[in-house]
Amino acid sequence: MTTWHYQMTITPNSDHIGQSIKAVLIHWLIPQRIRGALRLKQHVRINGLYRPTNYQLQANDQLSLVFDQADFRTGESQYPANNSHALDIIFENDDLVVVNKPAGMKMHPHSPSETDTLLNFLAANFSKRHLYSAGAIAKPYMVHRIDRETSGAVIVAKNPVVVPILNRMLKEKVIQRTYLAWVQGILLKNSGTIDLPIGRDISKPFQRQVNGIQAQHAKTHWFKIHTVFQNTLLRLQLDTGRMHQIRVHLASINHPIVGDSLYGQRLNQQRMMLHAMSLTLPLPFDGPKRIITTPLPSDFPKQLHV
Repeated sequence: MTTWHYQMTITPNSDHIGQSIKAVLIHWLIPQRIRGALRLKQHVRINGLYRPTNYQLQANDQLSLVFDQADFRTGESQYPANNSHALDIIFENDDLVVVNKPAGMKMHPHSPSETDTLLNFLAANFSKRHLYSAGAIAKPYMVHRIDRETSGAVIVAKNPVVVPILNRMLKEKVIQRTYLAWVQGILLKNSGTIDLPIGRDISKPFQRQVNGIQAQHAKTHWFKIHTVFQNTLLRLQLDTGRMHQIRVHLASINHPIVGDSLYGQRLNQQRMMLHAMSLTLPLPFDGPKRIITTPLPSDFPKQLHV
């Protein structure tokens, strides 16, 4: 069984001095179920010795955590490696990578025979570089998705330990995502917010719609950058992460994304004009906050003439 090991030193100026191990694990957004497994298996150690989670941390303590595969609900990453595509990794540490995904690339396979996805390419990349994460062989674990037709920044974990932590950060909007989109038409205001629930489209199972089946709260903020002819470039920020949220919201105000084949019109564009421009990402386990920005791809014009 694969195990993942973390060891942290409580430095003399740490905010965690005097806090219990339990409080620190909660602060790190480790789920209750996994905290319980650490306690029951005695996988929490201070200076090499097991300590109960009410132990109060002291300066220079060495805190060690051990996680094993049974602690996690999802299975171990088993994506077949495909080395046919080089990836643009724009940020990397021991726990995760941020990849600048090109438009047209799928995030993950839907069947065992499908191997031309971002996670397959990352499996090959990690293997070729002989990467390790938390003491085990690094493998790609999906944290969040961006659509196949969307380009830009996407987070992929190297181990399952940080997946629920990053998911919680996304849910609580600790991770902030910013997009650029060319939309059809001219927006008269400089900014606005679309606060409309999104659910399934009963007539089109692969699409979503405002006030659809089992609709969930969704909020998108937009800011106008400039207008060229009959198209407007927007900067967008998400408060929620519903499937096709930006696409559905913009179509609902009659400004669909240029080149959107599902919610707008595919004209002479080779791709949908939506790009995940940047992430504000606090790294797990008290890591620094990083602002990670992707360059505009060559097929996403600064001036759009349609």
